[in-house]
Amino acid sequence: MQNRLVRCGMERAASQSAPMGYPALAFWSFLAGVGIPLVGVLNSGLARALGSPFAASAVVFAVAFAAAILATRLTGPLPPLSALGAAPPTSVLPGLIMGFYALSATIVIPRFGVGNFVLFVLVAQVATAAAVDQFGLLGVARRPVDTLRAAGLGLTLIGLAVTQIAAQRGPR
Repeated sequence: MQNRLVRCGMERAASQSAPMGYPALAFWSFLAGVGIPLVGVLNSGLARALGSPFAASAVVFAVAFAAAILATRLTGPLPPLSALGAAPPTSVLPGLIMGFYALSATIVIPRFGVGNFVLFVLVAQVATAAAVDQFGLLGVARRPVDTLRAAGLGLTLIGLAVTQIAAQRGPR
């Protein structure tokens, strides 16, 4: 039942948006990726100014909340709060995951470096995405990981190892 609800929600969201081609989706994804390292760097600066990474993350999420409400209003009416009752309980997890990510980036990047943080995040994202696709988790269409995609994941891990070895050796 829960997977059906997740699937229905994804299908409904996809059907309400205008069709987008591969280049537009790739560019949008690229822009989202550009923001990943910037979140931690910029939020770390805000944390220093406020004296708390938690307060900085609260400010960032308040701004994100306002932007999401504005985007929702610009594209249609706000759904009634009663619609939340139809959502599976796991629907709150993305907020917790995003909160954990923002706090982690804010706290870890100044101590570990942007490159190190992003590399470990990237490897985790690629591995998690592969598992979700391979097994069709959380109601997404099953897309088995083939040999070529597995090789790409392996190359990503090799890239992580090489950058970590280089970082340990220091500048030359």
